[in-house]
Amino acid sequence: MEKKESTQKLKAFLKKNVYYIIMAACLLAIAAMITATVLLNDKQQSVNNAVNDGLNDVVPVDADPTETDKEPEKENQNEQTGTENMPGESEQTTTDPEQTPTQTIVFDAPVGVVDIGCDYSMDALVWNSTLKHYAVHNGIDFKGEDGTNVLCVYDGVVSAVEYDMLSGYTVTVKHNDSLFTSYGSLNEPTVKVGNTIRKGEVIGTMGNTSSREYSMGPHLHFSVYENDRAIDPYKYLNIAGK
Repeated sequence: MEKKESTQKLKAFLKKNVYYIIMAACLLAIAAMITATVLLNDKQQSVNNAVNDGLNDVVPVDADPTETDKEPEKENQNEQTGTENMPGESEQTTTDPEQTPTQTIVFDAPVGVVDIGCDYSMDALVWNSTLKHYAVHNGIDFKGEDGTNVLCVYDGVVSAVEYDMLSGYTVTVKHNDSLFTSYGSLNEPTVKVGNTIRKGEVIGTMGNTSSREYSMGPHLHFSVYENDRAIDPYKYLNIAGK
C-alpha cells in the first residue's frame, strides 16, 4: 500500500515538474557540448603549437663558405695579370629583331598614265555630277580608256573580289594587318581571293561599272584604308607633283 502511494506521488511530481526536468536536461546537454568543444579546441591548439615549434627549430643550411671567396679571388687574379677588356668589347650589343626599323611602304601609281578626274577629299565636299549633289570623296578617280590595265600598287594578297551597283567590280588587296588598297569601277577582275600579287601586276581593267560615278566614264576609283578607315592615298602613293 505504501509502495503504491510512493509511486503515485512520484508520478504526480514528474507530471507537475516535467517541463523543468526537460529544461534541465537540455541545459546539461548544452553544457556538455560546450565543454567538449573547449577541450577539443585546446587539444588542437596544443598540436598546432607543437608543429610550429618544430618548424621554428629547423636550422637553415649555410651557404658554401667557399662561394663567397670565389668572386674576390677572381678580381684579384685580374689585377695581378693586368688583363683588360678588348677595345670595344663592352660596347657590343645583340640586335633585337623587334627594334629593326620597319620597311617604308611606297605605292606605285595604279595606272600607266596618270590622269586624275576627281581627287581625294574627305575634308571638303566636291560635286558629284552623277548624283547631282556635293559629297566627300574617299579616293582618287583615275580616268582612262575602257580596258586600260589597272595595276597593284604594292605587294599583297587579294582579300576580296566584290560587285555592287554603286561601286561596280571592286578588288581589295591586303598589304599588312592594318593596310589595304581598294580598286573600284573595274571591268570583271582577273584575280581571285587568296591570290598573292606583286607591285605592278595587273588585277583587272578600267571600266565604268560604278553607278554613282557613271557620268565620269571609264575610270578607276582607288582608295586606301588604314585600320579600317579611308585615308589620304598620297600618304603612300608616289606620284610626281603630288
